[in-house]
Amino acid sequence: CRDHLNPSKLKIEGFFMGFVILPSFTRLFNLPKNMHTSDEGNENNVLGLPYKLAKVSEGKKPYLVYYIWNENTEKLERVRREPPKGENAKTWFKERIKIINEHLVAGVRILKIKKIVIAKKPQIYTVLEALDEITKIRINNNVIGEMSQGRQKSFLNVFSKYLKTENLDTLLVPEIKKIHIITFIDKIVGKNSTKNNYLKYLKAMFSQILERDWITENPTRGVKQLKINASSSTAFDSEDLPQLKKLLIESNSELYIFCMFVFYTFIRPVELRRLTVGDVNLKDKNVSIKGINAKNAKNDYVKIPDVFANILIEYKFLERPKTDKLFELKNTVKYSKNYYSTLFRKICNANGYPLKYVLYGWKHTGVVEYYKKGARIKWLQMQCRHSSIDMTDKYLKSLGLFENDDILNNAPTI
Repeated sequence: CRDHLNPSKLKIEGFFMGFVILPSFTRLFNLPKNMHTSDEGNENNVLGLPYKLAKVSEGKKPYLVYYIWNENTEKLERVRREPPKGENAKTWFKERIKIINEHLVAGVRILKIKKIVIAKKPQIYTVLEALDEITKIRINNNVIGEMSQGRQKSFLNVFSKYLKTENLDTLLVPEIKKIHIITFIDKIVGKNSTKNNYLKYLKAMFSQILERDWITENPTRGVKQLKINASSSTAFDSEDLPQLKKLLIESNSELYIFCMFVFYTFIRPVELRRLTVGDVNLKDKNVSIKGINAKNAKNDYVKIPDVFANILIEYKFLERPKTDKLFELKNTVKYSKNYYSTLFRKICNANGYPLKYVLYGWKHTGVVEYYKKGARIKWLQMQCRHSSIDMTDKYLKSLGLFENDDILNNAPTI
């Protein structure tokens, strides 16, 4: 029995030492039951871990004390033991000091406690619960920007109303089928483009539900978008621009700068209302647009031309704290969503301009005027922050513009 106490042959695994005739290390060393000890990987203390040998502390009630390295705290752990009643203290101390010290010298230390993780059964949500949960996740992960949250909520409300009307509000998410999605799309009142927007929303939501293994098959898979006719975007007539500019300056200089922002940078009005003064960099002549404020949820920037930079400088528009909203507040009162579009509509109505002249039209007009000045499709794509040349090409066609106008105007003759 003494041979297994030789430090060179000592091997402790888990709670117990090599021979069952010895008490467990936990009980012998007075350690908590959840603490594992071993010399494995530290045989003969090759790691050089500190320890203090066991000794008797004399006093009215003498006790045994030693220090052992604890991997959990990365400090020496003080252990104190007193002889049980009825035991011969001198003999009890002698036996345990010898065994404990041999173990300490051999490199025994307290191992890190391994946490036991009990796998939870996957929660089964109803369709409504799953969509609500995914919405919260998308907001927390900034998948949905602040400006898109209202729209997403509207989509969810309409789909929820459909499920309740069809008595499907208690339907479990694994039970929803493709036919439910198709029926919902068919019942939507509106243009095909509106129906396609709802389908895009559901495809995105159920894709993330599938990723989390809440369902085994995406119910939107194979549901095709409806065909839509190419839409046309309305730009202002070039000859109207000087007079519109004059009316804006005379009526409301802040509205004038708002419209020029849209015209020169192609930033959408709803995005512009989210920006701060600090997002505009006149030194580098660009505007930073964070994903949380952008329609496409991507971080990007657009360039500021010299002519617009001079307008900002002339009106001292950026001479404010960088944390101030560019257009959101006035006298600590928050503007309504349609504040600027309403102002612009009043000016147009008062001066006989057609109803198709709307605030967003400044973006379309800017693209047209840049195009006439020779801007090429790649630059327009970057300034519009389109994801592809193809998207920009379709946008130009909706404005009645074509990349190869010069070729058409100079067609060969026979």
